[in-house]
Formats: sequence, C-alpha cells, structure tokens
Amino acid sequence: MNRKERVRAAGDNARETARHAADVVGPYAASARESASQYAHDASAYLKPRARKAACAARENYASHVVPRLEQARQSLPEGVDEAAGRAADRTRDVARKARAAAAPRLEQARA
Repeated sequence: MNRKERVRAAGDNARETARHAADVVGPYAASARESASQYAHDASAYLKPRARKAACAARENYASHVVPRLEQARQSLPEGVDEAAGRAADRTRDVARKARAAAAPRLEQARA
C-alpha cells in the first residue's frame, strides 16, 4: 500500500467515524433542541408579565420622582447650558449611530 492509498483509507475511515458519530448523537441533539425550545417558551411565559409590570413601575417612578427634579435642575442652570447639553446629546446619538453602523458588519462576520 503506497502513501496515497494510506491517506485515502485514513480519510475514508475518518468520514465513516464522523458519520457514525452523527448517527449516534443526532437523536440526543434533536431532543436537546426540543427541550431548549420548551424551556425558552416557559421562561418567556413566566417572565413576560413580570417584566411588563416592572417596566410600568419604572415609568411611574420616573414620572413621579425624576421628572420634577430634572425640571427643577434645568431651571437653576445658567442660560444656554441646557441648549448646549441638548446639542451635545444629539451629536452623541449621531456618533453612536455611525459607530453601530460601522461595527455591525464586523460583528455579523465575527458571529458567523
């Protein structure tokens, strides 16, 4: 048996081993996928109402506690500071959008 035949035989053996492993593991993988799907559905059903309730409570607390204090703080600022902060926030949002647009293809490539 020459070198080419040994390499071919080793490749055939590796292919057969991989095929056998896939046949053995396949049912377990399918069962795990079904179980994971069921667990995710159960978690969603359990957490969704609680998350909605927490979000409502956060909105109410924000409206009742934070908004009045923000208004008071804005009124005590020197003239022009509020406008400058608004412009800075707008610029920051624009830069964040551009960074996200630039990074998205690289992230998708890394995930793939």
